[in-house]
Amino acid sequence: MIVSYGDGHHDAPRGDALRIDTRPLRNPPSDPVVRERMLNATGLDPHVQAYVRATPGFERIVQRGLDHALALLALPGRRFRVDIHVTCGGRRRRSVVVA
Repeated sequence: MIVSYGDGHHDAPRGDALRIDTRPLRNPPSDPVVRERMLNATGLDPHVQAYVRATPGFERIVQRGLDHALALLALPGRRFRVDIHVTCGGRRRRSVVVA
């Protein structure tokens, strides 16, 4: 299961999970150039997705999370589910794009 959430809301999902922190990615509300246009948009919006994905290091963050998940899934005799919790500050944009 993949869950996106915001650390700023203190609503972290419970349980053991692989955690992907997206806070290093560019956040539209922090950029005055796109703030007004994207303030009310979510990570489901194609413009927000393109903006966040254009962050240097985006592919590295996503690939690292994928590599860790695949390594856990490949463990011999694994008898557990691999959950992934994707976090950002507000839970609306960056974590949604990555999730």
